[in-house]
Amino acid sequence: MLLENFYKIIHRKEREDGKQEIEIELNPGHVLYQGHFPGQPVVPGVCTLQMIKESAEQIANRPLQYVQITSSKFLSAINPMETPLLQLFIRLEETEEHLFKLQAEGICKEKEFIKLKATLMTSMHQ
Repeated sequence: MLLENFYKIIHRKEREDGKQEIEIELNPGHVLYQGHFPGQPVVPGVCTLQMIKESAEQIANRPLQYVQITSSKFLSAINPMETPLLQLFIRLEETEEHLFKLQAEGICKEKEFIKLKATLMTSMHQ
């Protein structure tokens, strides 16, 4: 995990449609929020991308790295004090070239906060 104690995965299950459903609990007391932003904490977009990548690593059972982000739409800000529970829905498919095609959506309080399409590859670094 890149940021220690930033979040934890509470539950993960495979849905009938083939997507993985991942429940995440943010740590609203994490030191990162002292600077992003004092008094108005917001989960940084790059941290959201990292949570999705780390969730994909658990699904693939190997370290991964982004090769390309085809589409990334941040649809709403997440205040960890108000909404510490998130859901990620991830579809991860390995290609013949040994790359991973990822589609992910993030939901918070029944509202979508991110849509992501990306390509990942196995990372040689942990």
